[in-house]
Amino acid sequence: MVRPSVWVLLGVLTFASVDALAAPPEAGAAKSVQEASKRVETARANLATAVQRIEKEPPSTPDLDAALAAVEALKDALNAGASFETEDLDYAKAVLAARKQLRTHREYVEERRAKVHIHDFRRRIDGALTALNERMAKVAERDLDSKSMDESRASVESLKKLVEEGRPLTSQDPKFAAYITEVDATLVRHGKTLDERWLQQSAQKQRGLLAERRKALSTALAALDPAWSDEKFGVADKEVGALQKQLDEGKPLEERDKAYRAEADKARAEITQARRRMEELVVQAGVSRVKAEVGPAHEELVVAAKALRARKPTPEQFAEAKTAAFVVRKLVERYEPQAARSPAIGQYIAEVKNTLAEVEVVLQVRSLDAARADVTQALRNIERRSATAEQFEEAKTALVVLEKTLETVQTKNPAVSPTAVEARQLLKDGRATMERRRYEVDLQQQRVKVDEARKNAAALVTQIQQDKPTEAQLQAAENAVQQIGVVLEAGAAFVKKDRDYAIYAKETKERMVDLGGRITRRKVVLAAADARVQISERLAATKQTLEAAKLVSATDGDVETASKSVDEVMKLFEARAELERQDAGYAAYAERARAEWLKQVEALEFAKQARTLRRVTGEALAAASTAATAAAAAGDLRKRKELYAGALEKLQACQDDGARLVKENASLAAIDVLVAGTPTRPQDVMAQCAQKAESLREPQKRADVQLRFLDGPKKAYDAAKPLVSKGRKEEALAKLNECIAEGRILENRYPEFKEQKFDVDGGRMSLLELIQTCVKERKPLQSAP
Repeated sequence: MVRPSVWVLLGVLTFASVDALAAPPEAGAAKSVQEASKRVETARANLATAVQRIEKEPPSTPDLDAALAAVEALKDALNAGASFETEDLDYAKAVLAARKQLRTHREYVEERRAKVHIHDFRRRIDGALTALNERMAKVAERDLDSKSMDESRASVESLKKLVEEGRPLTSQDPKFAAYITEVDATLVRHGKTLDERWLQQSAQKQRGLLAERRKALSTALAALDPAWSDEKFGVADKEVGALQKQLDEGKPLEERDKAYRAEADKARAEITQARRRMEELVVQAGVSRVKAEVGPAHEELVVAAKALRARKPTPEQFAEAKTAAFVVRKLVERYEPQAARSPAIGQYIAEVKNTLAEVEVVLQVRSLDAARADVTQALRNIERRSATAEQFEEAKTALVVLEKTLETVQTKNPAVSPTAVEARQLLKDGRATMERRRYEVDLQQQRVKVDEARKNAAALVTQIQQDKPTEAQLQAAENAVQQIGVVLEAGAAFVKKDRDYAIYAKETKERMVDLGGRITRRKVVLAAADARVQISERLAATKQTLEAAKLVSATDGDVETASKSVDEVMKLFEARAELERQDAGYAAYAERARAEWLKQVEALEFAKQARTLRRVTGEALAAASTAATAAAAAGDLRKRKELYAGALEKLQACQDDGARLVKENASLAAIDVLVAGTPTRPQDVMAQCAQKAESLREPQKRADVQLRFLDGPKKAYDAAKPLVSKGRKEEALAKLNECIAEGRILENRYPEFKEQKFDVDGGRMSLLELIQTCVKERKPLQSAP
């Protein structure tokens, strides 16, 4: 069996449409044994069909997916009827067989799916391996650029990934496992080949780059010989650095490639010689060259320093000093390499740096003073009672500027240090002040928001106390009270920080409860008034329907309408039961209305009984009369008998049910019942029913006798005659015996009709005559051999 982890992999790799045969059963438990049995049988048939479809070679992926889905469908069908397995023996037997089928077919389906996926993986791996081998054959023939090398490595990694995806299947097929081992070895070999080619090409490329850098350094050094030039000196210095960088980049190749290591050693020697040559040239050029370029800028800086020493330098002087310091700083940085090589140049550059340091210190102090002044002014602005959000942003920006200015100054310089210390303290104090004022302003604004919410809620609650508010007004008042809570929640942090605000918030919550109570009480009063109106209107309407139901001409529909109206009143009481506990005035009204309603319930019950009595007496008498008239005119004896029987049944019910109803409620004896449009007392109607029943018994009995005669002795006699003529003695004798037996039974049951004449064989016979005729014709048949 395939391991679960393998199936997880196969589920990720294969997605196909499920065949209709594998459609799952309806979700949920079966409602009956019949439904469960049907679902199980359907799922079994679908599974068997799906398994047949995957027996072909090779099975298609959709068929395999359909088979797996059919297995799950049978499992779901069994689960849906699990509750019936211990209740029905036949179903339990069917389930036992189904579970066996599920186990065997599931194993077969999983085995087929595993083989198909192994075949698919081998096909995919073969294709990828063929393409990789072709690419690796080309690698050995020519040099690879970086793109081709990356593509080759990507092909190796792609094949490795594909092999790893199929590796779980090796436990299912030893041949596939051996195949995967061979592919692993091929991948290792190709990886090693790529590494060797990369090393070979990298070393060759690095040697070329190293040669270019050595040649460039040689050219730059040659250009320095005829005459000194800062530009040429800078180019040579740059080429020294470039060659050193190239050596650093190729350092890993030196241990793996001896030829490249030899070239690298030569390059290092050339760097040492170049640096020595450049130092010699610097000494030869002397300090005069440096002074010629730096001197003018230095003089400008000295003038600027003198201007800065004034008590209040102008903004223009301040700007000129900054520009001069910037120019001198860049020139000093340019000649730092020469200063490091020549003591004379180093001494001159040091003198320039002293003047530069003096100016930069003054500039830094002035910058700090300006930033401190901006912070001080911004803090004064936010100390005002009506500080705005913009002023807080200005203070925040001023503090950031001061902080950034501190990062640019030389805080360890004795001339800058005191000012920097004061700036840091101002920065610390300013942040504390800003945080404090932010808190105070936020607290003040929070109280304003709460005050506004309270004022709005109080106004809306006052509004709904006047006249009859609309639903929208009530909802607006509730929303306003809830908004107070929203505003309080937004300022919850102030409760823990500020005692006065905590007291204020507590008092506001109490105010919320009070306002909410006022809204609730108002809603109760309005609901009570509305309930009174609805109940009063419904009671009045119910009274009218009851009056209609009491009429002698009332129908079942009138009674049903009255019954529904009474029920609606009861529902009104039930729906507003809670209101009775909330409003004493409504509770008193509801008690009075309920008493009136109970009277209506009694009236409805009497109307129902009266309607029932009228239906089982007057209406039954009318229906029986109609049926009797139809029976008398009916030519079909069976129809006539049924009509008479139905009429007698209604008349008997009229007497029995009518008497019972009057006995159960004596008040019903005083009502009127319509008989042919005439109001009549129930007792009189029941008497008419008895008289009518008595008059129908004779014709009903006559119809019954006539029908029994036709279906009994006459039918047997008519069937015997042709049998006698055909010589079928036994059958004829049986029919004649039936004629005699049926005739005797009819004679005993209705002796008063034994002399009545009936149409028999073209003539008229009485029952006795027909019996005698059958006896007479039976004798020859009995005596015959």
